[in-house]
Amino acid sequence: MISQTGIIRSFNIKDKTGLITCDLGGDIRFDAASINSACQPVSGSLVEFIMDDSASKLQAVNIRFI
Repeated sequence: MISQTGIIRSFNIKDKTGLITCDLGGDIRFDAASINSACQPVSGSLVEFIMDDSASKLQAVNIRFI
């Protein structure tokens, strides 16, 4: 799996899900449980992550703030 970078576009505190705008284009969904930090996701934060397509839908995992 290859690491990607992007910016957190949005985060829903109630659902604990959000979207990352990838540097290569497009948006990818993420779940707060996939963040490797105790920090709260904030729009505009730069992150590094891995795209996981093993589930029924593509999502970001192993997310870390950079």
